[in-house]
Amino acid sequence: MSSVAAYGEPPFKALITHGFVNDAQGYKMSKSKGNVIDPTDIIKQYGAEILRLWVAYEDYGQDVNVGQEMFKRISETYRRIRNTLRFMLGNLNDFDPQKDAVSFKDMPALDQWALMRLNKLVEKSTQSYEDYNFYKVYHALNNFFTVDLSATYLDILKDRLYTGKADGLKRRSSQTVIYYMLNDLVKLMAPIVSFIAEETYEYIPGTKKQSVFLEDFPEVNKEWNNSEVYEDIQHILEVRSDVSKVLEDLRKEKVIGSSLEAAAVITANDKKHNVLKKYEADLNELFIVSSTTLKQGDFKVEAEKASGEKCDRCWNYFPDVNTNPDWPGVCPKCLEAVT
Repeated sequence: MSSVAAYGEPPFKALITHGFVNDAQGYKMSKSKGNVIDPTDIIKQYGAEILRLWVAYEDYGQDVNVGQEMFKRISETYRRIRNTLRFMLGNLNDFDPQKDAVSFKDMPALDQWALMRLNKLVEKSTQSYEDYNFYKVYHALNNFFTVDLSATYLDILKDRLYTGKADGLKRRSSQTVIYYMLNDLVKLMAPIVSFIAEETYEYIPGTKKQSVFLEDFPEVNKEWNNSEVYEDIQHILEVRSDVSKVLEDLRKEKVIGSSLEAAAVITANDKKHNVLKKYEADLNELFIVSSTTLKQGDFKVEAEKASGEKCDRCWNYFPDVNTNPDWPGVCPKCLEAVT
């Protein structure tokens, strides 16, 4: 009030208000009740990263509750993030960004979609940081790691990364996407989970600065833009969700074990059929099945046990395994990768 009276403006640029920290039952912490949780004890038990992650997790504009159960749940989030980052780093062991990077326009549709999803994450997270809505950053990152990466993109990529031609376009394209993702993710994470961001940054290939904290904050890459591909892949991923449900039913019935033991049959009309037809050559990879058949008609997803023999190398089922005597038990797709 004195500053406003004397200079006509407050002595701060922004004012942030916050609620109280209560125990797990919502009661105010006090020594007399014995329900105080010492941050030092949390750091000793879970580590400073988990405490920082909890601070970002909560909407501090409201009263926040804290308890052991919450820290256990947040520890699971941290473990998932750490394991995903480790998987991504592990698949860049033979990648040199200077020589092996693939340009956006040459990437398969799925990879283009993944970079556009990364753009959306950068945009949302940056705005949330600027608005001091740190809990929105936490939820955006958690959703990206859980849904976009673990359950979708990285899950689909495994066959390409593990069994594709080592220096083939598809594999190098995937590695390029992972490289770009890691570079942006560590910078987005650094204010919240500093240790793991710095640790991950050290292992990203290519030229780097001394610390992730010396890097500029990531920005939306305007070159990563293809609205048609984005919409197409979104449509296909909706169908993929239906395929996954049908495959899960087959697993319960003991018809299949792995999804690669299945053959999908999809009936669709109009736009849905046109989109699926457009990417017909990629559907096996996107649905993680051995074969996909498209039919015209009212939308329906079916699946059955795949015919043919199992390839010893990629575990897909093909009618023409063992075509090369020098590579017994190997399918044509894998022959192309190893010869």
